[in-house]
Amino acid sequence: YGGPTNFNNATFESFTWAAGIGAITSHIGVFATCHVPLFNPVMAAKMATTVDHVTRGRFCLNVVCGWFKGEFDMFDVEMRNHDERYVYGAEWVDFIRRLWSEEEAFDFNGDYFNSKGAWSQPKPIQKPYPPIMNAGGSEAGQEFAATTADMNFALLKAHEFDAGKAQVDKLKTMARAIGREVQVWVHVYVVCRETEKEAEDYLDYYVRQKGDYEAVDNLLDIFEVQTETLPEGALEQFRFHFIAGHGGYPLVGTPEQVVDGLQTLADINVDGCLISRVNYKDELRQWIDEVMPLMVETGLRLAVS
Repeated sequence: YGGPTNFNNATFESFTWAAGIGAITSHIGVFATCHVPLFNPVMAAKMATTVDHVTRGRFCLNVVCGWFKGEFDMFDVEMRNHDERYVYGAEWVDFIRRLWSEEEAFDFNGDYFNSKGAWSQPKPIQKPYPPIMNAGGSEAGQEFAATTADMNFALLKAHEFDAGKAQVDKLKTMARAIGREVQVWVHVYVVCRETEKEAEDYLDYYVRQKGDYEAVDNLLDIFEVQTETLPEGALEQFRFHFIAGHGGYPLVGTPEQVVDGLQTLADINVDGCLISRVNYKDELRQWIDEVMPLMVETGLRLAVS
């Protein structure tokens, strides 16, 4: 995104990363993100199966249907119109799931893929296949997630209880209308300290004093956000939350307040959270020692030995 920090400039390839993380861990689920217009599903099926075996059945696939034209141009791939990307993605997912589950070779004849004698062995450890996540936010994206994914990764549009519950209920109802169940996950950012004031002060420090506002403005341009049409005060709020935690839901305060916030999310039927922090090395230890025991006490998490 440019700016002094050039945020998101350097990132690892996610399948290789997932295999490495999976090989040195024993409990966590491990995700890789696949930009479906850039990956042939036959190759993606083999890569995902390999990681599922390396992790002994702990692999999950996050599928992205594409939105950043610069990536399409770099790979010399046509960028279809918005809604068609999800039609393409649905066929891609159908193809890869057949590769994961059908024992005999088959011909696949679709609108976008025509494959003769398609097969892939071995099969994933997870049956019938590894879970799939998608973060579609538009109407077409939500329909894709409801009809295709196992987990819908949503960005809560409002931090009010009723509005958030309505958003989550809508996503689950869309899936149930066609006889499916889909989990809803959200992104949260955590600032946890001994007192609420310490947490608020640190949040203000790293956002207002250390934040890369040039990168955030570049992000606005990439997302094609028309700043002149935003409600009064919305632009500043957008910038603040993106610097604080890439637009996530704020969990700021003491360990007890953070757990209260997680309980609120559970009460609106959120199934899981992607959690971001500023200092992972120190703050993850704090999470394990101070927050997780409270989550077990409140029933938000099972005790894990």
